[in-house]
Amino acid sequence: MPRVHGGIKLMRLNIPPEPKLFKDQFIKQKQNIETKIDSLMFWFGNQLPSYLWKESGWSKPLKNEGYNWQSFLKILALHKKDMIKWSWDTITWKELLLRIQQTIKDPVIKKLFARKKGIAL
Repeated sequence: MPRVHGGIKLMRLNIPPEPKLFKDQFIKQKQNIETKIDSLMFWFGNQLPSYLWKESGWSKPLKNEGYNWQSFLKILALHKKDMIKWSWDTITWKELLLRIQQTIKDPVIKKLFARKKGIAL
């Protein structure tokens, strides 16, 4: 059930367990690759986006708010630096997800990326 805070309806997105397997794979492959392509590692096979969208159950509340898979990927693309910081242990998993959730809740982002009910993108 969405909560209302300051007139803005907030959806509930759980904080799933940290996918240490993805992080470990990234660290292992990073040893052989230059750091300038760090951001690409998280997009290979859409592992992290798929984990959040499917396995963590974010798709249902996000779809209810008008987001789809493509718009979710666009939002995550805004957080490439945060994903790299998480992989380097500069920020925690929870901090990464809270930053992503803040972006999702932003009214400007919602207007840009979410579709209104009944209107297809």
